Amino acid sequence: MERQTDLRVQLNAEEEERPVIIRACDMCRKKKIRCEPTSQGCGPCTKYGTRCHFTPIATKRKPRRPAGFRYIAQLEQRLLGVEALLEDRSLGKPTVTDINRRKKQTTPVALLNTAADLSTLGGYVTDGLWPHPAPELRPASLPALQPLPTKAFAQKLVEDMFSNYNKYLPLFDEEDFLTEFHLKYESSSPRDAGWWACLNVVLSIAHRLRSIRAADPTQDHNLAYGYVHNAFSVISELNVSDRSLSAVQALAGMACILQGTPDPAPAAMLVAAALRLAQAMNLHRECSSPGLTEAEAEKRRRVFWKVYILDKDISLRTGRPFGQDDDEMDVRLPSSSSFEDGNLGLFNCRIGLALVQGQVYKQLYSVRAGRQTAAQRAIAAQELSTLLSYWKSSAQSYLPEDSTTLSGLPLSGEMIHKVVLRLTYLHCLTMIDRHLAPMAQPSSYLQLSMSERLSSSPPGSLCVTESRKAIRLVEAIPQGDCACVWMLLHAFFAAASSMLINLSRHPLSPDATSDLDLVEPFLRLLETLARDSSTLSQSEELARMRRTCNRLNFEAKEAIHLFSTMPPATLA
Repeated sequence: MERQTDLRVQLNAEEEERPVIIRACDMCRKKKIRCEPTSQGCGPCTKYGTRCHFTPIATKRKPRRPAGFRYIAQLEQRLLGVEALLEDRSLGKPTVTDINRRKKQTTPVALLNTAADLSTLGGYVTDGLWPHPAPELRPASLPALQPLPTKAFAQKLVEDMFSNYNKYLPLFDEEDFLTEFHLKYESSSPRDAGWWACLNVVLSIAHRLRSIRAADPTQDHNLAYGYVHNAFSVISELNVSDRSLSAVQALAGMACILQGTPDPAPAAMLVAAALRLAQAMNLHRECSSPGLTEAEAEKRRRVFWKVYILDKDISLRTGRPFGQDDDEMDVRLPSSSSFEDGNLGLFNCRIGLALVQGQVYKQLYSVRAGRQTAAQRAIAAQELSTLLSYWKSSAQSYLPEDSTTLSGLPLSGEMIHKVVLRLTYLHCLTMIDRHLAPMAQPSSYLQLSMSERLSSSPPGSLCVTESRKAIRLVEAIPQGDCACVWMLLHAFFAAASSMLINLSRHPLSPDATSDLDLVEPFLRLLETLARDSSTLSQSEELARMRRTCNRLNFEAKEAIHLFSTMPPATLA
């Protein structure tokens, strides 16, 4: 009873507090006309002589809701959900024994790599040409942290890396690295982010080099990806809090490894981070720190040029802007003080090609170039073709011939770098060739019959000639080196597409059948890579290349078949 009495009192109080609003008299409300109250009644009632009476009406209004009440309601719902989850987990609390077992299996260091995701390093399905599949790397397939090998075995790996990869594309200084190796290896941990990342990058590259020579490279692949997984665990420290030369080297080294994956985007991001860090340290300027010794300045030059090569190469491959403008740098080329003559020449040749690659993107594929007319781009392409031809004449000794690469013998480390150099040159050449204007045909070519034109290539078919040389190198790729396949896939695609387009235009060429046979191994390679659905989903470029090559191959075969069955009289 008391509760009901209180409720009635509360309702009466609310009715007393409810505002009473008088808007119009009874007659004006009934006629639905405007009421104009005066001292003697409203205007309409006075005019028509009617009784003017105002009946008070209480309006019912809902209480005003506070600002942001919906957001508060959402927060309350989320809080209820979190409380429910906590209650569910509290029902299955681990015992003290379970907690101790987890502490033994998981160290605090392992918690650093929770953000590292190696899903970009997809699996690789092979055929007879590359018979050993690389592991499909997912966060669940790798340990939290790959244990480091013994110091003696690690030293052998370091020596392998410096006698092969680093000898031709110097990223680390061997003397400095070995000094740090002997001082810090036993206590290596992610707390020293720069050293930890550099060490694991070197171990990863060494295992990748060993996988090329191994009969079964599966174990080396797993170890290589495990060590790069270790390096990934300190990426945030390298980007944010570690401004040192070792941080630039580590980021660039990880980018080199990720170049050989189906998706080039992670490598591009790492190169951009390394380049920004290098610019913050003024590695792009020659006289940035007058107090540096010549040896220290030389190390900085080599690291900068290595990052520069990666930047321009990935830019042209992916069609995205590069990070270092040539007008914003004045650093000198590396000197021969710590190089063998041949190795320095190979490195400087790669730098020269990177300079050309940057100009090709800037003048032919940038946003500014896209706003120019086709004639303007054709003029720029002709100038770039001359520049690339000049580079080739100076680098002729570093471009391998078919007889040396297709001898059937395992390729040396130097020869692998030269093969990569030739294919990079071919890719750059095809990117220029797409914008070259059709050459004016000489009168002798115009006087040929239709059959003679279809059976002979027009003058200036340098791109097709170089493509024939490059496409043969598919068979020279080391067995088991799936990373090399992904890194060179764009170059092989450029060579194959150039040859197939030329076959469609000149189906009666005497080289038609041999050209189709040359392209066939690359087409089989694309089909092999596309068999793995996870790999295909990671690489949009692979799907595009496969569709384009299959279409061009079909058109070339149709053209050859069509013109081979036509009577000779129709071609006269």
